[in-house]
Amino acid sequence: MRRNEILSLRSVNVDFEKGYIFIEDSKSGKSRKIPMNVAAFEALHDLPKKFEYVFFNEKTKSHVKDIKTGFKAACRRAEIKGLRLHDLRHTAASKMIEAGADLVTVSKILGHSSIQMTMRYAHPTLETMRRAVEKLENFLKTGRDKVETVVIKPLAIPLKTYN
Repeated sequence: MRRNEILSLRSVNVDFEKGYIFIEDSKSGKSRKIPMNVAAFEALHDLPKKFEYVFFNEKTKSHVKDIKTGFKAACRRAEIKGLRLHDLRHTAASKMIEAGADLVTVSKILGHSSIQMTMRYAHPTLETMRRAVEKLENFLKTGRDKVETVVIKPLAIPLKTYN
């Protein structure tokens, strides 16, 4: 998600039953649903739900507007230099593609208006290219791709019991 999409996320737009986050107001002007993985589900589920916004600033009585100070402090503690918040979005997109997610799916998750925008996140490596030709070989030999896909049903996401 983009920084502003995260910071202005409303509690009602996080659907724990179906396992997705609904983005109403995106940069592209289109709404979209983003499936949650287990880590996102647990992190968001553990947050207090007493405010309209997921990330609420009690002083301003609105959503958190900026996290530069906190992000810089976290980077300093982790001894990471030169990292921008947007780099996390870029890395997530690159890693999804590297893990085998197709560009169209990643583009939809990111909320890009065109596949060309998503192409900036594709960094083919020798390993990902090797997997691609192996998938082709498997398909030609067996008539199907042997790589198994793990499906996480939304209601099966919780790994622990929540109250």
